[in-house]
Amino acid sequence: MEEQQDDFVPHLGKEYRTTDEAWSAWRDYGGRIGFRVRLGAGSKSKKDGVITSKFFFCSCEGKRIPDKRDYFTKKPRPETRTGCQARLGIKLNRKIQKYKVVEFVSKHNHPLQPSKAGYSIPRIDHNNCLRDFQKQPMKYGSAIAMTKYFAKRALEDPSFKLFEDTTEEGEIVNIVWMDAKMIVDYARFGDVVKFDTTFGINNDKLVFGVFVGFNHFREIVIFGVALMCDQTKESFEWVFTKFLEVHGDKKPITIFTNQHSAMGLALEKVMPDTRHGFCTWHIEQNCVKHLSRYNKDGMNITGDFNSCMYRYEEEKEFEDAFNALKGNVDAIETWLEIMYDSKEKWAHCFMKDAFTLGMRSTQASEDIKSNLKAYINCNVDIYRFLEHFDRVLYENRDKEIKSEYNLTSKLPRLKLNVPILREAAKLYTPKVFELFQAEFELSGSAYIECQEGNMYMVAMCEIENETPYKSGRVVWTREDQTMSCSCKKFEREGILCWHALKVLDRDDIKMIPPRYVFNRWTKAAKDVPVVGIEGRRVIEDPPLNVRNRNDDLVDIITPICGKAAQNEEQVQFLRNELLAVRGKYEEKYENLPRTSGDSDATFEFNFTY
Repeated sequence: MEEQQDDFVPHLGKEYRTTDEAWSAWRDYGGRIGFRVRLGAGSKSKKDGVITSKFFFCSCEGKRIPDKRDYFTKKPRPETRTGCQARLGIKLNRKIQKYKVVEFVSKHNHPLQPSKAGYSIPRIDHNNCLRDFQKQPMKYGSAIAMTKYFAKRALEDPSFKLFEDTTEEGEIVNIVWMDAKMIVDYARFGDVVKFDTTFGINNDKLVFGVFVGFNHFREIVIFGVALMCDQTKESFEWVFTKFLEVHGDKKPITIFTNQHSAMGLALEKVMPDTRHGFCTWHIEQNCVKHLSRYNKDGMNITGDFNSCMYRYEEEKEFEDAFNALKGNVDAIETWLEIMYDSKEKWAHCFMKDAFTLGMRSTQASEDIKSNLKAYINCNVDIYRFLEHFDRVLYENRDKEIKSEYNLTSKLPRLKLNVPILREAAKLYTPKVFELFQAEFELSGSAYIECQEGNMYMVAMCEIENETPYKSGRVVWTREDQTMSCSCKKFEREGILCWHALKVLDRDDIKMIPPRYVFNRWTKAAKDVPVVGIEGRRVIEDPPLNVRNRNDDLVDIITPICGKAAQNEEQVQFLRNELLAVRGKYEEKYENLPRTSGDSDATFEFNFTY
C-alpha cells in the first residue's frame, strides 16, 4: 500500500525531471485527494534563465482582496480563497539536473472532495458524461427501435425499470420507465413531486409525462418518465401505480399537476393521503385566457385573481377578495366558479400549511421543456424524441455534478460574520444558504411587538409607512428547543422564517436548533446509500461506475509499466506476468455475459404494434 501511495503522494526528497512533471504530479495528487490546484511563483537563474525553484498551491491559497461592492450586493461572488497552506515546493539540484521536493504541506483548511460519487476532480468532462448510445442515431422502425433502445438501457443499468401497459391485442398504450439515478433521486428527494404532461409527440400521437422535483441544490431532478396514448383516468392510475411500485410504494407528501380532472381522480385513488396541488403557472395562463378581457376602465382583474392565489394569509381575506372579484365579471364566467370549488389546491391561505419546498408552479420544469422544444409538437419519430430526451437528461445531470464539485471549490459569501450564518454556510448547499441568509437579514429589521409567556408577536419595522411583510406569531419553548410560527414557512419549505430567527436572536440562541436543520437541504443529503426494492444498493451511474473501476486498474498498472520500461529485463518479466494473468482471466470469465453492474436480473420485452 505504501508503494502505491509513493507513486502519487509527494514527499521531501522526491525527484522530478522537469517542472512540468512536478506540476502534472501535483495536479494528479490534487485530483485523487480532492482539491483544485494553483500554479505558484518561481525563481530563474540570471545566468542561464533556468528555473531554479517553483511552488504549487491549493486553489484556496491566499485571501481575496476586499470587495469594493457593499454588502447589499444581491449575488456576491462565492469565496474561493480560504488561506489554505497546502503546497508543494521544488528546487533544482544542478548536480543531477533534477528538481527535488524541498517543502510539502498536506494539510488543508477546507473540505476535500476525494472522487465522491465516482467523479475525479481533474477528470470532470461533462460532455463525456453523455452515454455512447446517444451518438448512434436509431435507424429502425418505431417498435423495433424502442425495443432496442430500452434493451440497451437495461443492459447498461441493472436497476433500470420498464413497464408496458398493453391491450388484449398486444398493442402498447402506456409506458413507464426509470433508471438508477431516478430511483436514487426519488428515494432522497421525492417528498414533493410535479407530474407534467404538457409535452406532446404528434407523429406518434403520444403524451410525454415527467415526474420532477428539487434536489438539495434546488435544481430540477427527474424521478420517472411516462409515454401515454391517452389521458384517461385508467391510464393515469396505471402510470401512478407503476411509478410507486418501482419506488417501494413510497408516496410523495405533496404532488403538483395541472387541472386535468382525470388526473385528479386517479390521484385520489392511488395516492389518497398525498396532498394534491395545482401548478400555479397553468392557472396563471388560464387566468389570462378567461379574465384578461375584463382588464379595462382602470380595473386589473387578472391582478386581483393573482392576489387571491398568492397574497392573502387568512381565509376570510380570501373570501372577501374573491367575492369582490366575482362582482366585477360576468355572471356567466363559469371558470371562476370552477376555480373557487378547487380553492384548497391553489390559494395560499389554504396551501400555506402544505409541504411544497417552494415548488408551486411548473416553472421548475420549464428548463427541461425548453430543451425539448425542437421535438415537441412536431413530426418526429418517437425514437428520435427519446434520443433527444436522453441528451437533455444527462445535460441536466451534469449541472448537479458541477454543483457537487463547487461545494468544495467555492464557499458562500457571508454578509454578516455571525455564528448562525457561519453554521448555516457549513450545513446548507449554496442556494439554500442564500435563502436562509435572506431570512436572517430580514430578522435584523424586525422587532418583538409583544410577548405573552412563550408566545411572541414579531413584526417588521415600517419603511415609508408601508411594509409588504406580514407579522408572525411565534411560539418558542427554550427547554425543549421547539418553535412554530403562524406563517408556516418551515413546515412549508424547510427553512426557518425571519419571525423565528428574530425570536432566537432575542433569546440569545446563536445556533440553529438541530430539529430545524432539514437534512434534505444540507450538503450531506446524499451521504446515505439507497437500497432498491430488490434489496441491493442502487448504483446511480452504472456506466460511470464501470469507468471508475477501469481507472482503478489502470492506476495500479501504469506506474509499474513506467518503471519497468526503463529496463528490458523488467519489461520481459512484467510482460510475461501480464500475459499469464490475462490467460487466467479469459479462462475464468471470457464466456460470461458482460453487464455494467453486478446484477443477475433479467429483462423482458413484449413490444408489438
